Amino acid sequence: MKDDMDQKDLTNKELDKVTGGGIADQFAGIPMSELIGGPLKAARGAQEALTRSTAEFIERAGMKTRDMDDKQ
Repeated sequence: MKDDMDQKDLTNKELDKVTGGGIADQFAGIPMSELIGGPLKAARGAQEALTRSTAEFIERAGMKTRDMDDKQ
């Protein structure tokens, strides 16, 4: 219990001194567009691949569209 009582909360100023600046400053060199955009682009690419794969499967499985049914 004594250890808990000896600790104190740091003020923002003290915290900035310990961490080397504000929280925003710590993220200054990180390329946010790549960190956020990269996974979004990957998800889009995966969705496109899934769509292509689904269309190819439907074509191979021989499913007919309404237009093809009308012509036959």
